[in-house]
Amino acid sequence: SRNSFFADTTPALRATPPPRRGVSLLFLLLLLQIPAALQGQTGVVTGVLRTDTGLPLEGVRVAVTPANLALADSVLESLGLTDSTGRYRLENVSPGRYNILVGRGAASTYHPGVVALDRATTIQVLAASTIEVPDMVYGGKHVSGRVVDLATGNARRILSLVLCCDYPLPAATVADDGSFVFPSVPPGNYSLTASDPAVIQVSWPVAVSENHITGLQLDVSEGVEVQGTVLDQSGQPVKVFVGLRPSATNAAFNTTDLSKGPANLGRGLFRFSKEDYASLERLRDRLFKSAQIQSGPVGPDGRFAFQKVYPGAYTLEVSTTGVNLLQRDIQVGSTGLTNLSLQVPAIQVTGRVVAPSSGPLPKLNYIRLVRSGAAAEVFYGFPDAQGHFVFLLVPGEYRVFTDRLGPSVQSVSDGSRDITNTEFRFEGGGTPQIIVTLAP
Repeated sequence: SRNSFFADTTPALRATPPPRRGVSLLFLLLLLQIPAALQGQTGVVTGVLRTDTGLPLEGVRVAVTPANLALADSVLESLGLTDSTGRYRLENVSPGRYNILVGRGAASTYHPGVVALDRATTIQVLAASTIEVPDMVYGGKHVSGRVVDLATGNARRILSLVLCCDYPLPAATVADDGSFVFPSVPPGNYSLTASDPAVIQVSWPVAVSENHITGLQLDVSEGVEVQGTVLDQSGQPVKVFVGLRPSATNAAFNTTDLSKGPANLGRGLFRFSKEDYASLERLRDRLFKSAQIQSGPVGPDGRFAFQKVYPGAYTLEVSTTGVNLLQRDIQVGSTGLTNLSLQVPAIQVTGRVVAPSSGPLPKLNYIRLVRSGAAAEVFYGFPDAQGHFVFLLVPGEYRVFTDRLGPSVQSVSDGSRDITNTEFRFEGGGTPQIIVTLAP
């Protein structure tokens, strides 16, 4: 038989044994194996959760708790999650009087949507019966928008979207027209993240307060290529490192205005601690700092290439070991950016280590050149098996240090004069070189 729903909110004694505290996982598993004869001694509670706009709520925790019992949220007779239609079904409920607890933590409320226990609706569960609870409107605001392919400007369907993390919510399905909706989001600071292996995972912060959030546009991209060449002042390819990092002025990474696009989180879905969500400003800062930075050495011909770059504003950084040589702001379009030519304000200085009497070279480590001045920049040269090494130097005063080379050194020359233990000036012209002669 199907019992009617009771709207009695007055205190009442429970006619069944005292409530059990703390339903363990093992106990729940045992309940699933209760013989049919025993299950006939319990009841079922079912109902539907919806938003104030009528949308079903999926993945929300619902439980029955002993009626009018203080700290009832820690005494759960039965619990479960709503399905895709917003329906919950709580089985094996002992006969008695109960309240319906929806949600968890600070976001939890009692049916029919109240916080105070004395205003909660009370139901009477009988053995071998099903209680159909009237639909409940669960608090929270919906967050909706659409996903757009940045290259074409057309709506795009992706695998899913994740809204994280002040309150854990089920992932939202994206429709064929790119639209999505999170139907009930409690107030808080969140990051909305695209989750699909076919696109670069992107995210932006969303602050949910008293109003629904509609019209969000999430631009996604499969990534584009950025490539080019690095040359020195004489037009020769140089061995350097090139880095690509999002610019603070990039609309795709700028989280100051929440309506202007996502912040690239690289290849992983980042999870932040509760402390990171203490303020929206902190969340914005973490999202920007977590944006993917690509870097690597150029090839022998001075060429570099970065794949799967999210379109937007970036800063290219060219550096040698420990020294930044060049920064350039670039704008990457939806079709990528190719044939960049970067010329660093430096010249390659070649050198070699010479053994006495032209004998074989011992094992060599590295040579340091320290540039004079407030910056005190340090440049490193690593000799190969034949003793050859290369420095990429900017004009200035330098001193050569060979204490980390390994073997003892007799002298250091620039090809025309001895520069051992003294400063020499590099102007950037001619064919400069450094010759290190080992002691006998």
